[in-house]
Amino acid sequence: MAKPDPALDAIDQRILQLLMHNGRLSNHAIAETVKIAESTSHTRVKALVDNGVIKGFRAVVDPTALGRPIQAMILVKVQTTARSKLLAEAQRLAEADGVLTVFFLAGAYDLMVHVAVANPAALRDFVIRELSASPNIASTETSVIMEHVSGADLTPV
Repeated sequence: MAKPDPALDAIDQRILQLLMHNGRLSNHAIAETVKIAESTSHTRVKALVDNGVIKGFRAVVDPTALGRPIQAMILVKVQTTARSKLLAEAQRLAEADGVLTVFFLAGAYDLMVHVAVANPAALRDFVIRELSASPNIASTETSVIMEHVSGADLTPV
């Protein structure tokens, strides 16, 4: 198990825990919960952002609300001769319509692409257009997501 960054004290860790649970908490609410001054809360959150511990704040939107109820995870194996193009291929896929996330993997596959599409035909078209048509892609394996159950938020160790 990884040790926590020594620069993150118990207060920083508690602030992170609160924000991971609800990224919209106000500095006032954080300060009140952690028992610190509101100005201290503001300073600490700003430092966590400035130091790259907090990567950003965003809304998590249900793809179904955007007309994309079909989600899939697509495992991608890059051609052996295209290993030097792996990063470029991942970036190309990350910019493709419907792609939520691209993961680099260790093991039998090189990438995993999480997509959200309108219907099964759109998923088929994505695989054909973005993956099968690329000379850099050796093979793919698509798994349709039947249901998503969220895990517990990270808890600083």
